[in-house]
This record gives sequence, structure tokens and C-alpha cells, in this order.
Amino acid sequence: MAVGLAACGGSTSSSTTSTAAGSTGSTGNPTSNAPGTTSGTAPGSTTTSAPGTPACRTSSLSVSLGSPNGSAGAMHYGLTFQNTGTAACLLYGFPGVSFLDASGSQIGDPAQRQGSAPTPVVLAPGGSAYSSISVTDPGIPPCSGSAHASQVRVYPPGETHASQVPATSGMLVCSSPNTSAYRSSTVSAVSSTAT
Repeated sequence: MAVGLAACGGSTSSSTTSTAAGSTGSTGNPTSNAPGTTSGTAPGSTTTSAPGTPACRTSSLSVSLGSPNGSAGAMHYGLTFQNTGTAACLLYGFPGVSFLDASGSQIGDPAQRQGSAPTPVVLAPGGSAYSSISVTDPGIPPCSGSAHASQVRVYPPGETHASQVPATSGMLVCSSPNTSAYRSSTVSAVSSTAT
């Protein structure tokens, strides 16, 4: 899947698990009970599920960030959402993603949505869904400033409570505003397969 400025070969092999935080202010899509959903019983497997599955809540998800995978002009990171609850739940839409410095202040603008239209994903207990983040090299104009990210704040789709995941070492993010010609970071919709 193409994400950001170049093809994404995002890795989810190395991850750090987060805990739910009490932040508010969702930037994800509202969740819906859509027919024809799929269920991940194990990473990479899907089965048909009936409509009516409740939305996944932040408190029943473990969110992890994969190791960086570079391409020309960007770094790519896989996001994994694992259902830690005891019942199946639905994820549908784009996660809300922003970057925080060591003091907890947001760096620049939140990640912009990019990529394929969302499809519903039903997670069985222990099942996972995936998204990917692309962070543009802050040395590329018109970015005029950058900062090291200490944490990545992730709102699961449709949620108003975020998880905060430790950023990988050396994650550098543009701190100047996005423009029509420049996006400091992008995020893809959740999917049943890793990107």
C-alpha cells in the first residue's frame, strides 16, 4: 500500500505496548456496525462476521508501534491494534495520530489521512488490526523546524480516549504547520492485514 511520499514496507516486528490515557479529542472516524465485516482470528486471517459487533474501546486495545522503515523522504511505522478484551469488537476508519515531545506538548500538526477508503475489521479476542504512519523527513522544505518525539498519541477510530506509545529512538517530526504542498505525516485506515 502506498502511504506518504513513497511505498510503505512498514514493519511491525518490533513493538512497545501502550496503556490507555485519559486524553480527549478524537480525530478518528465514528464507528459503525457495517454488514460484511471481517474478523481476524489470528494475524493475517479473516472470517465473515455478523453485523452488530460493538465498537472497540481504547481500554480493550493494546496499541504498539513497529520499527522504522525508511524510504526516499520519509520514515514509515506500522501500528498494531490488538483486542485484549474477552469479546469481539469492531474497528472502522482512520486512527487519530499526533506526536508529543518530552514535556507532553504536541509537535506540529496531527497526521493527515491518506490511502485506501476504510473497511470494517472485527477483532476476535487476541486478534489484531493494522495501520501505518509515514513521517516526512523534516529536512524537506517547506518544513522550517523539527523536534524529537518522545511519544506517539493514538486515538483508535471513533474513540475519544488515546493510547500513548513510546516513540522509537531518534523519531524526528516537523514542527511547522502543514501546507497544501507539504504533509508532515500521514496515517492509513485500519486494515485486517499489516502494511
